[in-house]
Amino acid sequence: MKKELLLLIILVQFIQVEIGLISAEDSSIQSFSENKLLSTRDSPYTHHVEPTLAISGEGIIFAGWKEAYTHNGGGVRVSFSKSVDNGATWLEPFNMPNFIPGTGQSDPWLVWYEETKTLYYTYLEYALNAPLGEGFSQMTVAKSTDYGDSWTMVTASYGIGFADKETMTVSNDGKLYVAYDDINITSGATYVRLTRSDDGGSTFTEVGLITDSITNPVDHLAPYVTTDSNNNVFIAWLWFTDNIWGDIYVTSSTDQGQTFTIPVDINQDGENGTFETSLDQRPTKGSIPVIHFDRNDRLYVLWSEKYVEDGLWDVYLRYSDDYGLTFSPRYQVNPTTPGNQWEPDMDIDSEGNVHVVYYDDEGGSSFKPFYRVLEFPVSEEPIFNTPIDISNGVPTSNTFTRPGDYFTIRVDPNNFPHVVWSDGRNDEMDIYYAHGLKASETATTDTSKSTPLISCVFAIVSLIIYTFPRKKGR
Repeated sequence: MKKELLLLIILVQFIQVEIGLISAEDSSIQSFSENKLLSTRDSPYTHHVEPTLAISGEGIIFAGWKEAYTHNGGGVRVSFSKSVDNGATWLEPFNMPNFIPGTGQSDPWLVWYEETKTLYYTYLEYALNAPLGEGFSQMTVAKSTDYGDSWTMVTASYGIGFADKETMTVSNDGKLYVAYDDINITSGATYVRLTRSDDGGSTFTEVGLITDSITNPVDHLAPYVTTDSNNNVFIAWLWFTDNIWGDIYVTSSTDQGQTFTIPVDINQDGENGTFETSLDQRPTKGSIPVIHFDRNDRLYVLWSEKYVEDGLWDVYLRYSDDYGLTFSPRYQVNPTTPGNQWEPDMDIDSEGNVHVVYYDDEGGSSFKPFYRVLEFPVSEEPIFNTPIDISNGVPTSNTFTRPGDYFTIRVDPNNFPHVVWSDGRNDEMDIYYAHGLKASETATTDTSKSTPLISCVFAIVSLIIYTFPRKKGR
């Protein structure tokens, strides 16, 4: 009877392929799931931007975002939600606790550490009623060992000015690193600082002033921190002065952040990194870099800038196979797309595919989030898969001039991408979620083909059952 069962399984799989239930060849992402509204609470903060995302080894999805009174104003609170059923349903969102009562919150960032099943949530806390940039500020790290049900909080920054725009990572050996801007309100100088926790996030100490040795210390902004498989620390950031074109730098440390290498200028062939404030109902844009290692320790750097002389923003990628000493040529992620593309993020799956998201205005008066995969075959030249509209075709009007400074993509343990972004479809900025769907999940059944095939299967199954001898007593 084993032979009959094996033949039956093969036959059923063949029919599933034929009628479109299983894709015979294409296992790439073809579309995105129904968009889920996460920021369901509007009172008292109507607008929601800068979403962040983390995914546990069991596939639990955690999301956070910034809440504000206006679509282009400063953050007041950061929120949290989670899904235990692959994004189908979400916990009612709640605001994260304050380290100091009465402070404002902004710049949310989530990280999951699988080894200890711990979730970390870092965010800015600052004096709400003080002049911009003045008064109390710090990076707070909240730690949860029960999947976000409860939190403990510690201080994670020790700069001399206003703390701003942090990122966080956890190395393979469990050390936490937080990189952030330190803005000296009196002089205007902005530095990049690094703190580290050696006890799982219970305490932090400052270990590095990254930009102190660079010739011009002004306006070093938006650091992104990551680590390689050997627990070495890498940081990328943007440098510019008075809105003049600037550089994307990358530096590294082999002593847990105590000392850093001379920074490598990633975009020295263009040096068009900057921040562009909203003008004539155009969204604010910035050259915030993103860096990640794949499983083979290839380092990828992703950013946006006005590199081409057409006054438009594009998204670019470079990679390094020698830990940041040298880099590949720049690759334009959106080479044939009109209009502006900006605010990219990426994650890398276990097969080395680079999953990229970015905003795209397609040259019009609105913008949408798009997704694209870059595959790197033996030739080392990337293959660009077709861009996919994540938002199900619903645009955000350019009257919303600040969708925050980032949105997030993360790949789950099964290599499916999950995305959270800011979206103005309902006349306010809200946080939406969607995950990628492969061909087998989006294919529709062709009944004209399936009907004769399904009829045929019964005849073949009957033939199998009556042709093969069955043992007595079975």
